Amino acid sequence: MRRLLALFTGLVTVAALAVAPPAEAADSPDLRSARVLSPGATTQIEVAARSLSDITKVRAVLRPYLGGSESVPVDDFELVDGTTKDGVWRTKSPVTVAEGRWMADIELTNATMTRTLPRRVMIDNGLDSEIADVAVSPAVVDVDHPQVTFRARLLAKNPDGTRTPVAGAPVHVQEPSGQIVTVVTGADGRAEGTADFRVSHDLAVVFNGDFMHRPVRSAAVQVTRQRLKTRITLEIKGGLIVGDTVAVTGRLERQDRAGVWAPLAGKQVDLQFDKAVGGDWHTIASPKTDANGVYSVPVLVTDGGAFDASFGDDPVGLPDDYYAYGMSSANTNDLQVTYRTSITGFDADPEPVGRGDMVTGTGRVLWKHADGRWGDGPAADVYLQFSADKKKWTDAGALSVSGDGRFDIQGRATRDGYWRTVVRPDGYLVVPSTSPTDYVDVRYRTKFLDFNASPEPVVKGRTVTIVGTLYRETTKWTRFGKQKVPFYFRPKGSTKWTYMGATTADGMGQFRKGFKASKDGTWRAYYGGASAYVKTYRDDYVDVR
Repeated sequence: MRRLLALFTGLVTVAALAVAPPAEAADSPDLRSARVLSPGATTQIEVAARSLSDITKVRAVLRPYLGGSESVPVDDFELVDGTTKDGVWRTKSPVTVAEGRWMADIELTNATMTRTLPRRVMIDNGLDSEIADVAVSPAVVDVDHPQVTFRARLLAKNPDGTRTPVAGAPVHVQEPSGQIVTVVTGADGRAEGTADFRVSHDLAVVFNGDFMHRPVRSAAVQVTRQRLKTRITLEIKGGLIVGDTVAVTGRLERQDRAGVWAPLAGKQVDLQFDKAVGGDWHTIASPKTDANGVYSVPVLVTDGGAFDASFGDDPVGLPDDYYAYGMSSANTNDLQVTYRTSITGFDADPEPVGRGDMVTGTGRVLWKHADGRWGDGPAADVYLQFSADKKKWTDAGALSVSGDGRFDIQGRATRDGYWRTVVRPDGYLVVPSTSPTDYVDVRYRTKFLDFNASPEPVVKGRTVTIVGTLYRETTKWTRFGKQKVPFYFRPKGSTKWTYMGATTADGMGQFRKGFKASKDGTWRAYYGGASAYVKTYRDDYVDVR
């Protein structure tokens, strides 16, 4: 280490000063400031200090910058302003130092202690430095190639204007992560190193200075982090049936600098869903890609709507992906869902039924929901079907239902056979379903014609006579004779029918029967049917006065 060339007269080397006892630390002198009065090799040192008791001595000890074994005391401080308890002290004579950069420790002494405050002022007689020939390659990096190589040359600016290399000096570059990369200059002052730049950032080569040379920082070079392009696909395997689970799959790829697309493995995909009615986009799954860039996730179907798979769009949760790759997404239009259906409580009535009369099919359609519950649903078309052999079925009636799904459908009966209802697939709305079957016996129809209860009105106690003719239909309507015809009466205001007697129709199907009139009410002639014929009846109201 270079030594001091000259110091003012009276400089002496002193021994180390004793440390004040801890009990006396309360009266510790306080350094307010320390400075040099002029730049360069020769200057005066000025110190401002204060203490509870008189400061009896101010002293400086010069040491080489960045340490060294050499030290020289400066003792000729005199009070130039204030008091010995709060004043300013200055060296009587200028201090001249050799070429280099020197640090001064300041020592303050009072009656209690001597306090040393290291490295409080610098006398700088060093050389300016310059960092030249800065180069960075490549200037554009990406996630696959984050490393750059930097080169620079450290030179000293001599007083005569020439430049000389600075050898063996550490220079450094700070990576965006905060990590410091340090390299040492060679004999020609050149240095080379590598650093990782995982985000866009400035690169500057820094020299912190040494004993002979002042610190310097190069101009910044922009290193740009380029995002790699990505692409993603989205596929839904299987129909969207409410309550079922479908696989949502796809593939994530990235394009390298050469334009080659390859799988992007181990990356999180954001899968979102938006209900078609009253919905908003929200994340339903966050699958990760496998070694082939493929992701797959099971999704419960709840509603119709749109799906979206995206990557590289989360700067907060996944900043590495966001800054390393360009965003990509794939989505669907609104997809319609299908409901599973079930028909419950089916019944075909009446049983038996007259040929040509209407059979009524009743029951309820239920829709299966995402939680597994069967209940009300959106809409379904229900068909009433007939088959004589349970093999070939024909439509006999149809009805659209929704809400609670209850239906009442009519179809005309022409022969004995089986009845059922079916829900057919209606576009995207429902999965088809079929009810149990119900066998209905078809018999010939019967009816009363020329029917009358008279007189009307009738005097109380007199006779009401009921007449009529019973007919049957086979190939055509004909009189139906020799059949028993019972009679019933229901008083006005009552719901109860009372059997009054019976008669047998003659060979032409005609009948006549008289009854004593006692009160207002309805008279009924009834035919109870047979194995080949359906029952029938006819009513007539009679006013009794």
